[in-house]
Amino acid sequence: MELNIFTIGASLIGAVLLTWLILRFFFGTRKAAQGEMGDGEQRATITVKGGYSPDVVTMRAGVSIVLNFDRKETGECTSHVVFGDLGLDAMLPGNTATEVRLPALKAGDYPFACGMNMVHGLLHVEGEGEGDAVGAATVSGASGADFAAAQAREAEERRAEIRDLTRLVALGTVLTLPVFAGMMLHMVDHMLVPDWLINPWLQAVLITPVMFYCGAPIHRVGFPALQHRSPDMNSLVSLGTSAAYLYSLLVCIAPWLLPEGSREPYFESVGVVITLVLVGRLLETKAREGTGKAVQALIGLRPRTAHRLPASHDETATVASDWLDPHAYTDVDIDEVRPDDLIVVRAGERIPTDGVVVAGEAQVDESMITGESQPVGKAEGEALTGATITLKGNLLMRATQVGGDTVLSQIVAMVARAQATKAPVQRMADSIARVFVPAVFIIAVWTFAIWFAIGPDPALAHALVTAVSVLIIACPCALGLATPLSVTAATGVGATNGVLVTSAKALENARRIGTVVFDKTGTITRGVADADSTDWSRPSYERDPIKPGSKEAVAALRAAGIRTVMLSGDKADVAAHIAREVGIDTVIAQVKPDGKAYWIEKLQQEPHDGLVAMVGDGINDAPALAQADLGLAIGTGTDVAMQSADVTLMSGDLRGVIRTINLSQATMRNIRQNLGWAFGYNVIGIPIAAGVLYPFTGWLLSPMIAGLAMALSSVCLVLNANRLNLAHPSAETVTGRRAADTAESAKPSGDGPHVIIDERTTLTTDNTSHNTNHKENTMEMNHMHMHHAAPTDGETATDPVCGMTVAVNADAITREHDGRTYYFCGEHCAKNFDKAPQLFLEQ
Repeated sequence: MELNIFTIGASLIGAVLLTWLILRFFFGTRKAAQGEMGDGEQRATITVKGGYSPDVVTMRAGVSIVLNFDRKETGECTSHVVFGDLGLDAMLPGNTATEVRLPALKAGDYPFACGMNMVHGLLHVEGEGEGDAVGAATVSGASGADFAAAQAREAEERRAEIRDLTRLVALGTVLTLPVFAGMMLHMVDHMLVPDWLINPWLQAVLITPVMFYCGAPIHRVGFPALQHRSPDMNSLVSLGTSAAYLYSLLVCIAPWLLPEGSREPYFESVGVVITLVLVGRLLETKAREGTGKAVQALIGLRPRTAHRLPASHDETATVASDWLDPHAYTDVDIDEVRPDDLIVVRAGERIPTDGVVVAGEAQVDESMITGESQPVGKAEGEALTGATITLKGNLLMRATQVGGDTVLSQIVAMVARAQATKAPVQRMADSIARVFVPAVFIIAVWTFAIWFAIGPDPALAHALVTAVSVLIIACPCALGLATPLSVTAATGVGATNGVLVTSAKALENARRIGTVVFDKTGTITRGVADADSTDWSRPSYERDPIKPGSKEAVAALRAAGIRTVMLSGDKADVAAHIAREVGIDTVIAQVKPDGKAYWIEKLQQEPHDGLVAMVGDGINDAPALAQADLGLAIGTGTDVAMQSADVTLMSGDLRGVIRTINLSQATMRNIRQNLGWAFGYNVIGIPIAAGVLYPFTGWLLSPMIAGLAMALSSVCLVLNANRLNLAHPSAETVTGRRAADTAESAKPSGDGPHVIIDERTTLTTDNTSHNTNHKENTMEMNHMHMHHAAPTDGETATDPVCGMTVAVNADAITREHDGRTYYFCGEHCAKNFDKAPQLFLEQ
């Protein structure tokens, strides 16, 4: 081709101008909509159709917020709205308005996105007002019981979408196949195909319904997303197929307007691309059902009926009578059960709700809650968990928690909140995804310009094919889905294995644990007081038996090079004896009730590899759980400990710590695979579509091949994330980690644990394990190096989370609650206070 200076100059000038317009359009200042005040709250309506309109909403701090999401479309992409910072995932049914209620928030930015992390919006809160706990956010489907109903609605909408997509794929295939087959055979040998089959007008007649009817679900989202400046995969496909369709139509109507060698239509590419994209969406929609199947399975365990004794019966008389007589009880819907109702549970049945045994004995399978397959014996006075199974024996129980207050409902709600959060690793992918589509537009513009200016004949045809291929092969969804899909699957797997993770951040960080700090009583041991304790108000736990699994858990951690520490209020010899029996590296004995958080802080400061995790079960463990890099609460402990922790181990077996680490390892491995695929696919695919191989091979990527690759890219991610459902996190060994040769901190000195006596002003160490003749090594503590130390003068306050003394000054970290100011030693404590201030204030 002879180079034309005028063509080259015009192409370059046009590309520069379009690049400037694209950048200005997508990254220019966006006008925010102001919320409206009324009845003590502020409201705004956000239309959901190919994006959020408006996509930036401004609200006042300190006033509760109601966002009305009016969704005017169906499909997977915008079926959820996720506020990652608030841990809120709200389902938005198709063609329905859904109210999302948020508490009074502090000033700041609160981004939200669709469930596929492709459509983004921003809630901007400004002003001086203080906010409440973010946990107060509510929406239809926020509680555990309502979440089940929301899941059912979502499943029905997904089934409807699958039916619609199946019909569109079938129609697209029928109309596209003759055009595609005719063009392919014509390329092989034009004598094999009659002229009428490759007539451009016949192709136009067949492909036009594919473009506008079959492609409607794509265009209805793609073009509005462009208008909202939040373009996604649908936008790229809509633009690419529209360009190819209009070019082909021009070939039919006015071919003389095109250069001699550029008069071939591309109707077959339009039909194939749209049909393949619909096939990909169909496969993805079916596959995405699997990522949440663990939680859906938990929801499905909820019994629908209960055998209830009449309320008129006296409990003593009822228990004494034959309560197993079928005539003594009636079957009622589970939603009719109320607290204090007497329920009969027969062998082989699921326990309908949470309660306590009134009469009878049975073996109960609690594996769906704890992940442990060993049956548990239940007798009078012992607690029962709804949805667990009675294997042998019959029970009469009194209901204590029903509906959304049951353990099962709370597990489902906790998993839902965890799935709504974002892992730190996702931030990079999100940052790239926000500029990805504009970058693809710019690449497509320059690809067209370069091919048109200096490409071989037919230049226009080559320019169109390469530009369209760039638009179609790009898949921003892969970047957006890489982490959320894995987190969704992993949190569900954790829940079915007795590991409840409260956030994606905790799921990511668990693999980086370098030190595990255990509370002793009730965590390593059973928490059974000595029978001969002389003072009932100060029981002794010297003969407290060790829990099954404690020794195995500690051994597995040490084998992986993880340091183990035990905090105990017992005397040094008692604590050291327990530590030696379990295999603990370091013991801190005679710890004061308020001293656990202090020692955690002393450990966030020592030089060591990895994060510090705290495992505890009591109300006095809550500050330490909040202070640690990662808090793990024993599920058999108190609610306040569970609320303060990042992870809850439902069974109480410390081998759950091993499961947590292994689940984190498996999840991050899966996320890395997804991110590697997402980045690799786009980094390799886009240049190939742009034609970088042409100078070496003479080969250009067909838009049809680009469409196939794009359609399968997200499907591959979904299928890979679903592999996590096959994972069974080991509770025996820490996988993927080996003890470092230099991990001296994970080895006890001498022949027993390293013992430190908590005197708060001196540290007394003892390496002779459990021996009363200590060799003491006293070190003066330097409070000046502690950022929470009390100042020498001036007013001070107590951190309500960790109990540390902090200075009251202009630089202090504070939070407002119920008209009072609270002071904190650091942001970590302040953020944990934000989650549930009442838990710390009630102590």
